[in-house]
Amino acid sequence: MKRIKYYYSTMSRQVFLILLMFLVLARFVIFYEVIVFDINNYADSYNIGASILLYTVYLGTCLFFFFGHKLFYTDYNETEIIYYNRILRKKNIMRIEEISKAILGKRGISLYAANNENASLFIPFFRLGIVSPVGVDEFYKLLKTKNISIEKKFTKLPGHGSSRKAFSLIYSCLALLILASLTQSIALARAIFMSHP
Repeated sequence: MKRIKYYYSTMSRQVFLILLMFLVLARFVIFYEVIVFDINNYADSYNIGASILLYTVYLGTCLFFFFGHKLFYTDYNETEIIYYNRILRKKNIMRIEEISKAILGKRGISLYAANNENASLFIPFFRLGIVSPVGVDEFYKLLKTKNISIEKKFTKLPGHGSSRKAFSLIYSCLALLILASLTQSIALARAIFMSHP
């Protein structure tokens, strides 16, 4: 079976998420040092269990957005299409011979069965990342060989145009802000450690 995969939207987003994970870890190290070295008797006022849970949730959320695009994909061959959503543990299956019409819109591919006004299967272009243009192109060629009525509403695949550069710039700026905060946190963690031999 062939596969339509999703990829991260921009490299700067991935760098931003990596730096954010390091920032969470650095802040956890500072929290740990405050507890262990009992700085200004803050160890008594902290709810240690809730704080550890909160840092774990922060780190888990960063990891989810870093790897989330891998949880969605579409497999297809000459006879059927299967869209997988591993977060919800769902899969939608449609046979190729059931398709009478396909609309390639700005949000995804809608596949319609005969005598049905609502889409029987929807393949989104954005799922915590962007869809692979190679996979969409091969799927489009398969639909053309099956004599299916196809309506294409874009010239360039959504998510691969100039808006991608704007998102890349925004994530680059956010990454720089996180990097500045990360260097401060590392310096503070090092200063606390060096002052308590």
